[in-house]
Amino acid sequence: MAAILDTTLREGELYRRFEREVRVELARRLAELGVDRIELTVDYPPRTTRRDVEAVIEALRSYEATVVLHGRAYPRDVEAAAKYDVDGVGVYLATTEIHRRFKLGGISLEEAKRRLIEALELSRSYGFRYRRATIEDASRYYLGGDGGIGELSALVDELGEAGATVVSVPDTCGMLTPSQARDFFEKLKSRCRTSLSAHFHNDYGHASANTLEAALAGAEELHVSILGIGDRNGIADLYEVAAPLIDVHGFRLGIKRDKLKELYAWFSRLTGIKISFRHPLSREAQTIRAGVHQSMALRAPEGYVPAGKLGRDFDRVFFEATTYLSRKLIGRILRSEVAEERLREISIELARLAEKRGGDLSAREIAEAIRSRGLEVDEQALARLLKPQKAYILLNLDPRYPIREKLREILSWDEVEGVDEVYGDADLIIAAWLEDDVVERVKKLLGRAILRIRTLITD
Repeated sequence: MAAILDTTLREGELYRRFEREVRVELARRLAELGVDRIELTVDYPPRTTRRDVEAVIEALRSYEATVVLHGRAYPRDVEAAAKYDVDGVGVYLATTEIHRRFKLGGISLEEAKRRLIEALELSRSYGFRYRRATIEDASRYYLGGDGGIGELSALVDELGEAGATVVSVPDTCGMLTPSQARDFFEKLKSRCRTSLSAHFHNDYGHASANTLEAALAGAEELHVSILGIGDRNGIADLYEVAAPLIDVHGFRLGIKRDKLKELYAWFSRLTGIKISFRHPLSREAQTIRAGVHQSMALRAPEGYVPAGKLGRDFDRVFFEATTYLSRKLIGRILRSEVAEERLREISIELARLAEKRGGDLSAREIAEAIRSRGLEVDEQALARLLKPQKAYILLNLDPRYPIREKLREILSWDEVEGVDEVYGDADLIIAAWLEDDVVERVKKLLGRAILRIRTLITD
């Protein structure tokens, strides 16, 4: 089975640099999740310092995850990595003509190979048990350039003989489609004796799918990051790779599958990097809008949401009251039995109201509309079925109050998406879903420090 290498603390930091305490906590959480390998950039002062690297390595001492230090295929980078007590090092260099010509000063292919081989030999002499060579831009060989797949296969095994325990063959420009990614790895696996790792960029949006295909073709190592963050628009996403491999293909990855959602929520809240509506762990992913879908999902939500996600990622599905609202949903929130025809009339009326409002209806609007027809609403059922409303809680605080001590607690709440300290008409803005009395919890936590509190409901 393939090993997961998480590179949020290396590739991901090309997207955003994290404070040291965030890096340390993230490393711990990845190790506790069961990630096999965690990659960091070797220190490049002043971009990264020895203190930055050491803090993370020290935090990982009691865990089984292999720490991999990533650097260029230069002796000084390998020597810098050897200063640390870690088991892994990864060295990289491009061998394709376009990179040698425009990035590496016009060096020859033989010179590029020599640098990779010497870096690997030096890595082996230092006693690193994990040694990865990265042939940057490797997918260009598959696409017909630089001697083709035969030339790349020979280079992979040459690096294996020089000491690489695994060779990475990245799709640096994100050019491959999923079928090409599968074919690329199948061809390499049939020709190479050396283990391979998959590192796909997301330029066409295929990074996660390509990594899945590589895994199914036998890749021994899969490179991912949380939310797929990385250079440009990133690489493969940890969840999008691990969850389907476990749920759909039965891979045993060592990942604690049911902890992925918790990790992503924590990461998003702490870093401010939002979980996109398209991501499998977003609130939208558990929200059902189409009426016929709602009717079935009330009885069997796995008809629309994968069974592997229900229970592991979501404890329930949400419904939105739009123009497509199901009459079956209306029946669920009434305190008494109502004839089918009357349910249809109510759903049509609510659909018209939603169209007039230009969006979905709130629980209050639904309850008022139903009560105007002389019917009683089950408030608890309504609250549980509808997707909670998004709100911004604006706070003005006593400037003497040590608010930073409370921010971590607020950020640990599941309902909270993010917290921003601002200047102007408010001191603090909390983005949250209005569930579990989150506003009252804020009031209780901050108490007399609150000079003013306002809640803005989004559409």
